[in-house]
Amino acid sequence: MWWILMSAALASPPAEPVAKVGSCPSGYNTSGDYCTPGSSARFAVVKVGSCPSGYNTSGDYCLAGSSARHALPKNGSCPSGYSTSGDYCLQSQTSTAPDDMSPRALPKVGSCPSGYNTSGDYCKPGSSASYAVIKVGSCPSGYNTSGDYCLAGSGARLAIPKSGSCPSGFSTSGDYCLRS
Repeated sequence: MWWILMSAALASPPAEPVAKVGSCPSGYNTSGDYCTPGSSARFAVVKVGSCPSGYNTSGDYCLAGSSARHALPKNGSCPSGYSTSGDYCLQSQTSTAPDDMSPRALPKVGSCPSGYNTSGDYCKPGSSASYAVIKVGSCPSGYNTSGDYCLAGSGARLAIPKSGSCPSGFSTSGDYCLRS
């Protein structure tokens, strides 16, 4: 799923809530329709085929190893800065450690949001990009519309599209869940 995307990191990308598919991966707890990371959780993506390089299988998920690069499910060709690893795109080079609000590559829906550039079937953040999510209904509180995307404004909190009830640590804002 597109909103499971994480930022690239010097070490493994940070753990974030993921959509619940079967049982939650190791280190995660069920919270409504989500799996929320516990203190020892590693970055996880829903498993599609074989896990990408640097990731291990945990039920229906792939968990990042200690030096795994940012992975996103492959949709057409990988964006620039990413290389193919089975059914995934892996970031080709590491960067500084991110926080949850670091801009990240997104699947291309219409025109890329302000600050992002088209790279195959993806929108890749430029140096001035803000954190963005694909627009579902109205943008959440703290976000501004940019075509088919919502761009985080200053002071915005991490947003994920809402699927059922929001996971623990998140509150509802329209069609999104915002980190509390």
